[in-house]
Amino acid sequence: MTLLDTVATLGLLFFLFMVGLELDLKEIKKSGKTAVTIAMSGIIVPVMGGVGVSTLIKKAFNLDTPFAPLVVFVGVPVSITAFPVLVRIMAERRILGTELGRLVVPAAAINDVCAWILLAVGVAISGHSNKPATPAYVLACGVAFVTFMLVVVRRFMEWVVRRANGQESVSEIFVLITLVGVLLSAFTTDLIGIHPLFGAFLFGLVVPPEGKFAKILVEKIEDFITILMLPLFFASSGLKTNLGSISGGKGFGILFLLIVTATVGKIATSVAVGLLFKLSIHEAFGLGFLMNTKGLAELIVLNIGLDIGVLDEETFAILVLLCLILMFFTTPGVMVFYKPARNPASHAHRNLEGSYKNNDEIRVLACVYGTRSIPALLNLVEACRVADNEKQVRLFPLHLTELSERTLSIMNLCRATSEEFISTEIPNTDDAVSVAFDAYSRISKVTVKLTSIVSQLEDMHCDVCDVAEEKRSTIVILPYHMYQREDGAFEHVDNPGIKAVNQKVMQQAPCSVCVLVDRGPWSFTQLSNTTSLQRIAVMFFGGPDDREALTLGYRLAEHPCMKVWVLRLSPTQWTTIDIDNAAAMELERKYNEKALARVKSAAVDEDMNDSFQGMYYEEYFYEYDAAQVVYNVVCTGEFLLVLVGASPNIV
Repeated sequence: MTLLDTVATLGLLFFLFMVGLELDLKEIKKSGKTAVTIAMSGIIVPVMGGVGVSTLIKKAFNLDTPFAPLVVFVGVPVSITAFPVLVRIMAERRILGTELGRLVVPAAAINDVCAWILLAVGVAISGHSNKPATPAYVLACGVAFVTFMLVVVRRFMEWVVRRANGQESVSEIFVLITLVGVLLSAFTTDLIGIHPLFGAFLFGLVVPPEGKFAKILVEKIEDFITILMLPLFFASSGLKTNLGSISGGKGFGILFLLIVTATVGKIATSVAVGLLFKLSIHEAFGLGFLMNTKGLAELIVLNIGLDIGVLDEETFAILVLLCLILMFFTTPGVMVFYKPARNPASHAHRNLEGSYKNNDEIRVLACVYGTRSIPALLNLVEACRVADNEKQVRLFPLHLTELSERTLSIMNLCRATSEEFISTEIPNTDDAVSVAFDAYSRISKVTVKLTSIVSQLEDMHCDVCDVAEEKRSTIVILPYHMYQREDGAFEHVDNPGIKAVNQKVMQQAPCSVCVLVDRGPWSFTQLSNTTSLQRIAVMFFGGPDDREALTLGYRLAEHPCMKVWVLRLSPTQWTTIDIDNAAAMELERKYNEKALARVKSAAVDEDMNDSFQGMYYEEYFYEYDAAQVVYNVVCTGEFLLVLVGASPNIV
């Protein structure tokens, strides 16, 4: 057990360092009075309730533990909010982007920091020395150490992070400095008389989380810690927990009293504060259950209390059981009492055809999963831009990232929900996607606002549709779930779930959707730096989707380097016609002819001096397989880009 505890503690040091790294001191400082009030009330009231429960525990189990440390180690597990677990639950329930989410995250961060400080105080006053001055000396040394970390070490680590972020590949010396700093900080707090975990957590707080250095640190140590070291801690905790030590009715009575204390002290208090700040009753209960989230932090606190002799075996087992019960009820409680409201969908389905007729600006929501699809996407946007200011193109890039159990994913999620990334304001960012859009913004001299979404693949389409509604997008551009290699073969992207996301967005989006299939030549051509003519084909079979593709072709034809061929593909006379839908088909035919009238007239009148001079019109017939026709045209290689609607004939 000694060897197991030692190795587990070493793993906990770096785990607590990662927890501190997730918390951004700058964001905590910017928290409003509402978040501070929720956090402090969620600590003070449970600790006050812990005073009464500690009195009963001390008398019921005849503990010879000093009363003050016992209050701390009973009150802290009840009052603490497990920040990493909380963020994951909120992400799974799609609460992070709501007003409640923006309120809970800073409150939980403040609660987490205060709880660890309170734990450090509890460890300091629980020393075995009989001298009254010893706890005061430990606390004074602890305050001096925290001040030194926040003033001196933080500035030093800011210098380290700036140097590391400025390098193309982070030097190993900076990683070594940081990891040794974790160990030295933990050793110092242990030397002072405070638990070493507090030093590791504090060191994580003073390391700036911005830039690639923090991500590289997490990538280097996360797998080793979470896969190998943390399971040893859980094994150690399980071996120490003896549920058989709970003495019948007396022990379970204390457990019931602790559950009531947690419910009233944490949940009810948070609900009352939420109602005080004008939250609805459902939001207030959601706030209460979320702030009562439990996780690994509570087990760490209880193990510390058992190791230093504040808790006995029975009290430890009761408190572990309490944390497990509270943890199990968090997600069901949130699901019952709070369901985030979806943004009301617009009744008008926005599309390119309507925007083109009204001469409105085109608002493009461009979704990217990584850097691979960015060149083709930016080329398409650049091709839509014309000199006429009345036909502007507004680009809204949306970086989509899958939420995973990894710490790095949670860090990205917290950062994405706390701020918006504007490329013109973040020139030194390390994110490759941000760098790409920043470069495009500078070259094209347009302001590009990059938004990030971190969510589960099952819910990602909802987030895309919500952003499209919020931005009043005319069209959503999605990258295809396959890409073409240099040898010409197609290969799936890293995550096969992207195909399902694209399909759901196409079904539920409040505007038109374009799936961009990058075969290579289109992304390799830089339209902003070329004057050669580029050939584009619009394959028109008929229907609303093909009319959208034709409208995009009209827009591209206004670019001086674009020549657009509209290929009108009609079925032969042997093609079966559905007599029952003859009226609807006739109406569609009229719409199709109306859409084609402009390009037909341009093809007849060669003296036209408008935007249709760059368009050509040709008619062809096909028999059965429309998809094969599209494939044959693509394979000819005559056209740099092929536009086609997702008509039933093709799908």
